[in-house]
Amino acid sequence: MNFKLITITRILLVILLIGFFAFGSILLSFGYSNTVRTRFIETIVNTEKLKLDIKGETFLEIGWQPELTLNNISIKNTAWAKPVNVAQIDQLSLKISILRLFDGDIFINDLSISKPKLFLLKNKKGDANWNFSDRKADSNVLELPVILENVHIISGGFQYYDEIRDMNFEGEIDVLKGSGGWQLPIILESKGSYQHKTLNLQASAGSYSELRSVKKPYPVKLNMAFGKTEIAIRGTVSNPLQVPDLKLNLSIKGPDISELFPLTGIPLPPSPAYKIAGNLSRHDTTWRFDHFKGEIGQSDLQGTVLINPKLEPLHFDMDLFAKTLDLADLSGFIGGEPNLPNQIDTEDDSLIPDHHFNLKQLRAANGKARLRATNIINKDVPLTNFDGKLSLNNGVLKFEPVTFGIDEGRVDLWMSAYGSVDPAEVDIQIQVIDLSLSKLIRKVNDIEKTLGNINGKLKIKGSGNSLKDILSSSNGEAYLVQVDGKISALIVELIGLDIFQALGFYILGDIQIPIYCAVVDVDIKNGIAQAKTLLLNTQDSVIRGNSHLSFKNETFELAITPYPRDFSPLTLRSTLNFSGTILNPKFSINPLSTLMMLPPIDIGQVQNIDCQKMIRQAKD
Repeated sequence: MNFKLITITRILLVILLIGFFAFGSILLSFGYSNTVRTRFIETIVNTEKLKLDIKGETFLEIGWQPELTLNNISIKNTAWAKPVNVAQIDQLSLKISILRLFDGDIFINDLSISKPKLFLLKNKKGDANWNFSDRKADSNVLELPVILENVHIISGGFQYYDEIRDMNFEGEIDVLKGSGGWQLPIILESKGSYQHKTLNLQASAGSYSELRSVKKPYPVKLNMAFGKTEIAIRGTVSNPLQVPDLKLNLSIKGPDISELFPLTGIPLPPSPAYKIAGNLSRHDTTWRFDHFKGEIGQSDLQGTVLINPKLEPLHFDMDLFAKTLDLADLSGFIGGEPNLPNQIDTEDDSLIPDHHFNLKQLRAANGKARLRATNIINKDVPLTNFDGKLSLNNGVLKFEPVTFGIDEGRVDLWMSAYGSVDPAEVDIQIQVIDLSLSKLIRKVNDIEKTLGNINGKLKIKGSGNSLKDILSSSNGEAYLVQVDGKISALIVELIGLDIFQALGFYILGDIQIPIYCAVVDVDIKNGIAQAKTLLLNTQDSVIRGNSHLSFKNETFELAITPYPRDFSPLTLRSTLNFSGTILNPKFSINPLSTLMMLPPIDIGQVQNIDCQKMIRQAKD
């Protein structure tokens, strides 16, 4: 019995001795053989999709905190033919705590990465080449397999192409430094660039022990400078590794809100300088920015913004309100430059903006937005009750509609811009309802005495990537009509160049005379608007005209001829001509004008005018 026990003991000792020498041989080989280290590391890292390729030498310093250095590393996703590599790293060095492994943590004392390059791609199906697993992770659960004490990254960069949005993003990291510990706060600082703008970041948070705590909210703090845009986040996160409950405050300020697109993915129009602050939270996959207040230019702003970045493409929902809205702050929607409020024309002396819209940004997100305002700042025409609704779906931008009031009247604007094609195809419709002419033209005192409302409609279709191109290629029609109004007699006589009666009204006082009807009927073909009918029929005179306007070069010609119904001893009978450009009009009188002592009455021009028929023809 003792012999058998001794024999078994000897066999076990031999096995243990062999295992010890085998394990020692493996350690020696791993410690001193570059080939063994390389194959061992690649074997334990590689998966069905992930392939790690170590082309350079590897070094290992043995100790309780061994340091491993790898050179010339590439990481591939075998399921993707292109790009060839997901990542390339010139050198990677990490120091691991052996003792902490017994606690179940992978504790990296130091991680240094030199010249990392990332080549990221998301295809049209929404698959990403940096996803090496078919398993869909639980978005509400964050795994923390590694604890980093010190991180140092230098001279890094990345390229990212999104096939769904057909957009490229790129950036560089000059230097990134991070530190933290089980009981020490986590601190991160980086300097670099993104989309050709500087991107500097400073962040701090609680320790790793606080991160795993379910009792104490986890504190976070972030400051980011992206170009001239400044972003700050303050607050806490409860249960950060389970179902996070965010209680954060977000503040943003910068010179132009459209510059946020590379960070948010939401296409926004150019704007003047702005600053906004509010609450930031998250529910499932949707981020919520609400109870915010701020200023954009001369306008105040408040409301709620929802963003779901998990949907393809990204989805947004905005509900905004302004107590005071400066209409100039919205000029970016039509290609204007709201940062230049005193510049009313462009460098080539034109009025219509020629700034090109970014169609790729229109295809980058889907969503809807609404902006309401009660007090409208507009230097030319007093506006009230602005309510603008827009939607964006697969590159198609729609205003449905944008409406605002002028006195007791209203203007409705519908637009559909099909950014899914290049150049964009655009439909525009504007409806004018009961607008007071005296409110539209306030700078001429006598026009303020004009009574009556005008109604009308504009319908055009065009194509182009700027408002200039759209109008220059447009086809459509427009009309304006007025019935049963009143107009200053002084203005009518001055248009008719009736010196005698105009002088009488000027000395004795102006009166208002009835307007039987006013009709403007316009055809628009290939960017040229031509008047089919231009008529003002009053009790005193009939004024007819013809005109055309070219949106391409913004030139126009307008000729109006008065036909008085009565006799006046001093009537200078002539056609009044206006021409030039929209911003530089010129006025002239027909040189054949003659001072006539007899009444210059054209019976056919002032009688038998069927106003109702002309209005019906304009509307048809």
